Amino acid sequence: MPKDRFEFKQFVIHQPLNNVKKVSTDSVLLGCFAEVSNKKTALDIGCGTGLLAFMLAQKNSDLKIVAIDINAEAIECARYNLKHSKFSEQIELNHLALQQFVNETELKFDIIICNPPYFSKSLKSQNIFKNQYRHQEQLNYEELVFCVNKLLDKNGSFWVLIPFYEMNNFELLLYKHQLFIHNKIEIYSKMTKTIPYIFVYEIKKDFRNEYESKKFYILDENNAYTNEYIDLTKDFYLWEINKII
Repeated sequence: MPKDRFEFKQFVIHQPLNNVKKVSTDSVLLGCFAEVSNKKTALDIGCGTGLLAFMLAQKNSDLKIVAIDINAEAIECARYNLKHSKFSEQIELNHLALQQFVNETELKFDIIICNPPYFSKSLKSQNIFKNQYRHQEQLNYEELVFCVNKLLDKNGSFWVLIPFYEMNNFELLLYKHQLFIHNKIEIYSKMTKTIPYIFVYEIKKDFRNEYESKKFYILDENNAYTNEYIDLTKDFYLWEINKII
């Protein structure tokens, strides 16, 4: 189970409430892979307790980040975490839905990052807040891609996590909205697995017929963290690593 307090090298995520998305390996990987060098503005969609916004801020101290979430309790946690961090000048938090934000802003972003709700047809919880961040009931992939297309700068990058079983549907939506894959990272929970459980995408507006694709493994055959995982996360994790898988 995720801890109520998760400590990284340069910030701490307090996540005491049950109705917010907790720190996860998936989100940490997304934040590590996202390239923010030479970027000036960023948007974190569904920021939760602030993890991805803080990771981007740590990677680029010049980056100005807008972070939004529809969950009031998540924003409450994020504000507490921001207040007790060194990133208060970099990050602006907003309690609102993406659909509202896209209609109210004229901003364009150099980088957009999102760990969206995974489930589209699965059994829902009785907890409406858990449904918000787990199920596509208030933000489906069609709406996400449409809004990203409007908010992304012409030279910007969209970094997103998509589970294996939603890959084909998601890639068809990208094609429909004229967005193109530039990098696709297949994430495997273990070296013995033959099918990835999730993908990290980098998506841009400029056309690309072929894209970079690579495999990434979290655990080796002996259930130890791989060297590539340790190397990727070393700027964030306190080693000995907080185990969140």
